[in-house]
Amino acid sequence: MAAGKDGAIRASNATDIDAKTLGEAEKLHAVDFPKDALGRIAVSIAGQVQAVKAVRGLPKALDLQPASRFDPRMPGRSYKPQQNRLRLHDEKIPPLPKADIDIAYASVTQQAHWLRTRQLTSARLTDIYLDRIRRIDPKLHAFITVTDSIAHAQAKQRDAELAAGQSRGPLHGIPYALKDVVDTAGILSTYGSSLYRDRVPTEDATIATELRESGAVLLGKVATAELANGATWFGGMVRNPWNLEEPSGGSSAGSGSSVAAGLCSFAIGTDSLGSILNPADRCGVTGLRPTFGRVPVHGCMPLTPSLERIGPLCRRIEDAAIVLSVINGPDPTSIGSIDFGFEYDSEIDLSKIKVGYSPKWFDQVGFGSDVAGTTDLTGMISTSRGHLNGLAAMQASGVEMVEVELPKLPYYALLESLYVESAAIFEELTLSGKDAQLIAPWADSWRQSRFLSAVDYYQIERFRRQVMQMMDEMFDRVDLLFTPTYGSFDLLMVANFTGHPGITFRSGFAELATRDLGAVPANPAGPKHRITSNVSMHGRLFEEGKMLAVARVLEEKLDVWRERPPIG
Repeated sequence: MAAGKDGAIRASNATDIDAKTLGEAEKLHAVDFPKDALGRIAVSIAGQVQAVKAVRGLPKALDLQPASRFDPRMPGRSYKPQQNRLRLHDEKIPPLPKADIDIAYASVTQQAHWLRTRQLTSARLTDIYLDRIRRIDPKLHAFITVTDSIAHAQAKQRDAELAAGQSRGPLHGIPYALKDVVDTAGILSTYGSSLYRDRVPTEDATIATELRESGAVLLGKVATAELANGATWFGGMVRNPWNLEEPSGGSSAGSGSSVAAGLCSFAIGTDSLGSILNPADRCGVTGLRPTFGRVPVHGCMPLTPSLERIGPLCRRIEDAAIVLSVINGPDPTSIGSIDFGFEYDSEIDLSKIKVGYSPKWFDQVGFGSDVAGTTDLTGMISTSRGHLNGLAAMQASGVEMVEVELPKLPYYALLESLYVESAAIFEELTLSGKDAQLIAPWADSWRQSRFLSAVDYYQIERFRRQVMQMMDEMFDRVDLLFTPTYGSFDLLMVANFTGHPGITFRSGFAELATRDLGAVPANPAGPKHRITSNVSMHGRLFEEGKMLAVARVLEEKLDVWRERPPIG
């Protein structure tokens, strides 16, 4: 391939390919073929190049799905069916506070109670959040679009329905924010990119419809990092409410920041490689990444068909259980959809739970890999007292702790699947040269993916199956895996590619200098800020209920969720 004067990528002419060309190409794929074979391939390869060009030239909708289907379930395994049932903890809910800020930071459960008992109206709750967005968001850049008029109209309707004795469920009248990769009819849905900043879809995504029908009130569209990569969109970098000098994490950057700053009751994020868990960890909120296939992805920005998931970011554990109960369900338009019920029972018997952990995971945190020979992207830093408090709380909870270790395998190779899938979805940007306009660091990753052979990609997918088998065997020994969110980057990445659910939630605090997107401060000697520390759990497929129930017990024991960031 070569770049034209306009920056577009032109396909090389197959007649230019000779044995010497192929000899150089061998280096890209770590192969060494007989010299006479290269001469023969140079003659026959024209047909292969023509086939590639023919398919490339066909019009393809951005949301066109591949013929291959990823399914996290293992052959021969049975998965116990679940009823759609919530059994929340019997919490004594106090009367409505007088101060707006106390109402804004209350849990979904508390707000829903005040709405049902007519102590609070959805209109007032919505106004509280819209006022906070106006005052605070200019410091955070968390919202791309604020839907004031829609929010007011929906809140007024929800109040009228409650006055008539009609409730749509636990989210009735609750204001929320939606990541701007989710289509909303008649409302800007920009993907966080200047290339799509004027994009207005004509239909709602399935999840947007589900939330509207559940009675939730849409406050607006919160920032996604451009095309779901990083923490920056065309309006700027989303800030962490605990330290405005550092990014909020990504790519569900606005979701994490807005929930932490009390700008909404909850937010929706999406995840292809930690894009829910990362901002939730950075901002000290609860982030739930459900089992692959649980939540409908129809109408959301396509990026990685075998990886993408949708989940809630909330201030408390049971809020996440409530939201998942609403958005869980089959999607007849998606090849990856799995129809599976969701049960949550807060009164779990902890003595029957086995929790796997490694002391190494509670030694350091960061984006480094345990695999020799990999690049340490951002370095590692010692775990905080908050992380260790989380471990102590788990050990004292009554569960059985089991030491585990991940086998030494080249997990980093799985990342190639993410790059290949996203490069295929957004191929038009690469071939047209528009990728040069991106803020997000996608362009060279997508260009590099063009040089990965199809055979090697398929072998990586076979390796992925090996990793799925490994995790399946590990979950024969334990119910959950417990770690600081980035205590093992390998584990976080593996659970992403195997489709297992994960949750992160606050366990304490740390004093740390300003970070960039990594875990290590850019200047460790710089001024210290009080920031949050999160721990995470990864569970068996479809066992979010068990994971959430254990997390709720820890949330109660640690009792650190109440502290608010210094903003607003």
